[in-house]
Amino acid sequence: MRNVAHCCFLLLVSSLIAGCGSDEKGFEIPCNDDELYDQVADTCVPRARQSTNNGGNNVNNVNNANNANNQNNSNNSNNTNNTNNMNDNCDRDNDGARAISCGGNDCDDGSIYRSPNNFELCDDIDNDCSGEVNDGIDCTFYAHSGQELYQIDPFAKQITEVGTDLPNLQDIDTHPDGTLYGVTFDGLYHFDEQSSNWMQVGEFGIDVGDPNGMAIDLEGTIFVTSETNVYTIDAQDGSATLLGSMDGEFYSSGDCVVNKYDTLFMTSKHDETQDHLITINRADGKGTQIGPIGFRKVFALTSAWGFLYGLTDTGQLITIDVNTGNGELVHTFEGYRFFGAASTPDR
Repeated sequence: MRNVAHCCFLLLVSSLIAGCGSDEKGFEIPCNDDELYDQVADTCVPRARQSTNNGGNNVNNVNNANNANNQNNSNNSNNTNNTNNMNDNCDRDNDGARAISCGGNDCDDGSIYRSPNNFELCDDIDNDCSGEVNDGIDCTFYAHSGQELYQIDPFAKQITEVGTDLPNLQDIDTHPDGTLYGVTFDGLYHFDEQSSNWMQVGEFGIDVGDPNGMAIDLEGTIFVTSETNVYTIDAQDGSATLLGSMDGEFYSSGDCVVNKYDTLFMTSKHDETQDHLITINRADGKGTQIGPIGFRKVFALTSAWGFLYGLTDTGQLITIDVNTGNGELVHTFEGYRFFGAASTPDR
């Protein structure tokens, strides 16, 4: 999002991490006949158990593990244990695992979401009763400053530098196919895995002002927010088209993001005391106020594991309530500044 100098870096985009866990809180979504509703994860999961393999850095691996775990939990919650004649006091949560007090290895017999039969998920819970949280899976998302690209684990509150040499990028985001894109003041770029370089897709072709926010929806449409306007960008040639004006007092603070429900959010800096969360109509660019965030200079947004995260110019990591806009501090990375972030492919 802000004008930054060129420098060199090497990264592996194939390590982009998939979304897992719960969805934005606030409403329950209808499920298809072949799906079940997971009330803790607040999402629909397939009835058929999916397989997974090793490799926490692979997008599909983590997603498959999450879906399989949610389905496994749903099936276990309906298990009456008639086949093993297990005493109810030894399996109060009906997850098929005996309580430790009965000689079993269920670390929490009051919750189906903590069981040795489960897969581990990206959250703050030891889902598989291994004694560790998020063991064996990668729960990070990409963020960048003026010169560096980072991977951030919001659960472990850890940050890792993975390279430099951003081509003056204002913002980055991930396409549903896993490609990492970025925008500068004059055009669209994508990261080429074979050469490990940022390659220009093409120039905007028109003056888009200060393109400090970029988001890619689930269909692969690229949106750019700049000052009071919203643009769409052609992923094939980089050309920009004005979608419309946000209207009202809204002014792009530094990022926009699309969640898994295809809702386009943006931080607006029309209030000098704090940024506000707004939604943008993807058809005409009109903005609608949600509420004040309580933090200034929220220059990076990412939708991951059912949460809307924000990163500020002063290194703050926050969660943002999509219903009220209220932000809560998770952690402060002292000495860091953030100008952009990329959502996980499946949000």
